[in-house]
Amino acid sequence: MNSPARIWLDRIRGLPLERPIRILNVCGGHERTIATSGIRSLLPPAVQLIPGPGCPVCVCPEEDVFHAIQLSLTRSVILVAFGDMLRVPVNGPKGRPRSLEQAIALGADVRPIASPSEAAVIARENPRKTVVFFVAGFETTLAPVAALIAMGLPLNLKLLISGRLTWPAVAMLLQSEEPGFDALIAPGHVATVMGPEEWEFVVRDHHMPAAIAGFTADALLAATYSTLRQLLERRNFLDNCYPKTVRPTGNAVARRYLNETLEVTDAPWRGIGVIPRSGFRLRPEYAGHDARIEFPLDEAAERPRRGEMPPGCDCARVILGKVLPTDCRLYGSGCTPESPIGPCMVSDEGACHVWWTAGYRSGRHAFGGGTAARTAR
Repeated sequence: MNSPARIWLDRIRGLPLERPIRILNVCGGHERTIATSGIRSLLPPAVQLIPGPGCPVCVCPEEDVFHAIQLSLTRSVILVAFGDMLRVPVNGPKGRPRSLEQAIALGADVRPIASPSEAAVIARENPRKTVVFFVAGFETTLAPVAALIAMGLPLNLKLLISGRLTWPAVAMLLQSEEPGFDALIAPGHVATVMGPEEWEFVVRDHHMPAAIAGFTADALLAATYSTLRQLLERRNFLDNCYPKTVRPTGNAVARRYLNETLEVTDAPWRGIGVIPRSGFRLRPEYAGHDARIEFPLDEAAERPRRGEMPPGCDCARVILGKVLPTDCRLYGSGCTPESPIGPCMVSDEGACHVWWTAGYRSGRHAFGGGTAARTAR
């Protein structure tokens, strides 16, 4: 751990904390740093860092993944998607493909890509084929997709949009009877695009401390210290602990592209249900590129657990910070990164994947065996 991180850690240890304090982190990148750096085990037992809804792969609707699988198998298309999406499992009868990866084994032309621009390149290289880009992600992923749309898509490129906004899930939790956390660490990359103002509702409407953090151990410890000080001093505000990147109103160009090409709409989150004003969809003027219009999903036959998590999977509760990954009965027992059952074990932004990769086999491992491990459960 570097010197700035040690300084922030010493400051946290010096605070007079008299009760357990739960701090929700929204970003999968934050969770990865927290786990790999061993931050939880170094904090005072009263401080509990809780992973939250920061994994787009985890919340992507099961129906959308199923739609992509069916498109790849029943239509003469090239389907492209970000790599993690190829391994996300859907619910269905045994013997039928349950992921895009399994669809490939049956002959589907499914290709992983790392950036939106690759989808356009593939479309231009294959002008006689329809290319469907399955787009799952949060605001930082949708911004370059929106720029690609605004600049002009190849006629044969269609988009299956499954984008989500981060803040509505936090708003839903705060509006519930038991939010389950006392302070919030907001994602720095989202605030870079959308502006820090997007998170002011946490303080304004719910009187809760909040801090925007970067992705290093010292940045996360600085944000943790800020929220703890706010709680102790009963002085709540939104603290921008990532000022080098996060500026007022965010990235004006990225926001303009988002507003010009996409609309915000009510949207389902896997295993959670519909969250108001939490999803992106193409504006009507881009209907010619909308894969949902050109290739509507036909689900005449009932599928077991359509839209839900697999049987026994607690991913939805993990996403909402209600339980720890290690509380799921499938965690490590059949569900591992090599053989994922639930979506939280697929992506390196999924809390279950992060915890398993970091070597956490129980809550005691994650929290160092202190009081936090017991009370967080």
